[in-house]
Amino acid sequence: MGRWRRHGVIVVLYSTDQDPKHVHVFEDGKRLIKFNIESWTVMGGKMTPNARKALEVLRKEGMI
Repeated sequence: MGRWRRHGVIVVLYSTDQDPKHVHVFEDGKRLIKFNIESWTVMGGKMTPNARKALEVLRKEGMI
């Protein structure tokens, strides 16, 4: 499992989750989105500016 905090959101990657490879993004204790990191698309929920920034930073850092 990976868990990162960037731009006020928490991004979680569960190692036992089903395919496709994805992360869950939380803000204020609630899940915002389920995000496919293979196709770089939202699988469920609504993307926020902070979530987008956090995902971009984690991608640049090579974490996701």
